[in-house]
Amino acid sequence: MTSIDSLIIEWFNSGFATGNSDLLVLGNLCLVALSLLLAAGLTFIIGFEREYHGHAAGLRTHLLVGLGSALIMVISVYGFSSDLFPTRDPARLAAQVISGIGFLGAGTIVQTGIDVKGLTTASTLWLVMAIGLAAGSGNFVIAIFATVLSFFILVAMRKVERFASRKNPVLMIVVPTDKAVLKDVLLVASRYSVTVRETRSEIVLYQGMQALRITMRCSFASKSSSTAFIDELRLILRPLEVQLSADA
Repeated sequence: MTSIDSLIIEWFNSGFATGNSDLLVLGNLCLVALSLLLAAGLTFIIGFEREYHGHAAGLRTHLLVGLGSALIMVISVYGFSSDLFPTRDPARLAAQVISGIGFLGAGTIVQTGIDVKGLTTASTLWLVMAIGLAAGSGNFVIAIFATVLSFFILVAMRKVERFASRKNPVLMIVVPTDKAVLKDVLLVASRYSVTVRETRSEIVLYQGMQALRITMRCSFASKSSSTAFIDELRLILRPLEVQLSADA
């Protein structure tokens, strides 16, 4: 806890620095309200970014996770009197929140082909939980700083991530099931210095007939080499369909 946080908490807990008993109770209530409102406001920023980009866990989910975490932390800190519970440990409830959020985060992770979606959203859910705990425990400056830094990472690093992914395009080929194509794909890839890093194949229904769909991630492939690679695959394999990820 920073000195600024300590001054804020001391000001509220001292009845707005008046020492009046009635104002002391009001000050405590205002401090709790500040913790919850700050947690809601900060997690709103993260949730809005997720909602804006159309992710499954959006604004309301992040708000509720952050607010719930702050509420549990407030109860843990202020809800148990040290006189009645001399051995109380405020960190015990927080530990349960940290372990429990994993179940919610796991529900947002979905594997489609060779792509895994939802990892960032699961991470932001874990993040807003931590921000909520920080706000609920009175670490306001840390919570604000973490939110600003997290929002910068989510927004600014998106462009860096897209730039990096252009060197790792995802290629999808649909061919008849009676064709053995993987060996030819690897031979053509080596000719254009394209490294096939991951491969996944499955039987699908394509235009009323069974077909083999092969999905692969190509590493260290420039746009020109990827285009030449696909053109030769079309010539040799004559696939039913070929798609290259939009980031390539």
